[in-house]
Amino acid sequence: MNVSRRAGSALLATALGLGLATGCGDAADQTLPLTGLVLPSASVPAGYQVVPVPVDDLLSANRQTLEQATTVAFSPPVCKPTADAEFSPQLNTDNTVLLVAESDTATLSEVITTVRRDLDADRRATTGPCRVVTVVPTKGTLAGAQIVTSRREISVPHSDEVEQAVVVRSDTVTTLVDGQYRVRSALLGSALVRRPNGATVTVSVNVATRDLSARPEAPTQIAPPMDEDEYLTLFDEAIARAAR
Repeated sequence: MNVSRRAGSALLATALGLGLATGCGDAADQTLPLTGLVLPSASVPAGYQVVPVPVDDLLSANRQTLEQATTVAFSPPVCKPTADAEFSPQLNTDNTVLLVAESDTATLSEVITTVRRDLDADRRATTGPCRVVTVVPTKGTLAGAQIVTSRREISVPHSDEVEQAVVVRSDTVTTLVDGQYRVRSALLGSALVRRPNGATVTVSVNVATRDLSARPEAPTQIAPPMDEDEYLTLFDEAIARAAR
């Protein structure tokens, strides 16, 4: 984004290769490269502008995120994310493409990769006892802050091409050491999508607000970065495009 700043998540980012394979018919569809599976710029919601972000930036942000996770205390402890540790190190410039678009208040990112993501681990880390998780960093600029994230699983897409999917609304309130508050909201979806050539790709779409300026009072309500129905329509389109 700087991947970590723009999309706020090392998992989800996107903005390379919007080129499409030419030709028509099933044979052409089955040979589409990964760069032909990402959302076209015309599908980016109004108010968002596609920005160029190299895959290498995503990989760098992933490494930083995994390193930072080792210095963070999670409560409950069982809610520490595990899917990233297995998934992120396998990404590279040959097996991953991405798209990033920014508005004045939020960042939209899409990742498509041939690396299979453990969506069961994602669900375990965001539902049940992990619906509300408190994180306390021990290093960095947020050391000592209390970060409380509340998650709610929302409707997942159903189609013959979708092997499995997870979609979550995530709202985060950070209480800084000086007593001020920062708020952030995100809509995050990942799906394992089957292609006609028999391959399976992981498709992730993330829309996240940027951290707002610190405020003296805790928020009573948090606005999402995008209407949930609009997000689900976009996610459905991303899945349909990846299933070619």
